[in-house]
Amino acid sequence: MSAIASLTVVPRDSITELARLARTSPSSFHTYLAEHGSKTRQEYDWSGYCMLYVLTYLEERGIDLEPSEFNAESEAINSAYGLTTLITPAPGLSEQLDPGAHREEELAAHFADMGVVFEESGLAGLDTLRLLRDTISDLRDDQVLLINIG
Repeated sequence: MSAIASLTVVPRDSITELARLARTSPSSFHTYLAEHGSKTRQEYDWSGYCMLYVLTYLEERGIDLEPSEFNAESEAINSAYGLTTLITPAPGLSEQLDPGAHREEELAAHFADMGVVFEESGLAGLDTLRLLRDTISDLRDDQVLLINIG
């Protein structure tokens, strides 16, 4: 079983329309996302599950990536597009995602707690943190990072 994590930058003012389309027309949702979204500067090379486990690792440590202003929209998009996380730039977030602030062993232990053990899991976690930090740092205030794991 595998999953892919895709990262797409969308205009902040498109989130309401994406949520509406997710509720009413999933095919139109995909078209709208393709037309209004853009791929991030860096691709994600690990399994989508690695992204998922890093997101849960961060959540367990009180690092909240999703702004509460988009709760309803996030739920609607999740219903049509699978596991989706919406992230906006926030003060201090880059520092919290800095790989130097996390230990490879802690990430590997979290992966193991999730039932996934492989030699490079800690490295995968650090690479994921680096990608998240860099991508979120590149966001403008009028942009949202949409991460989909599917």
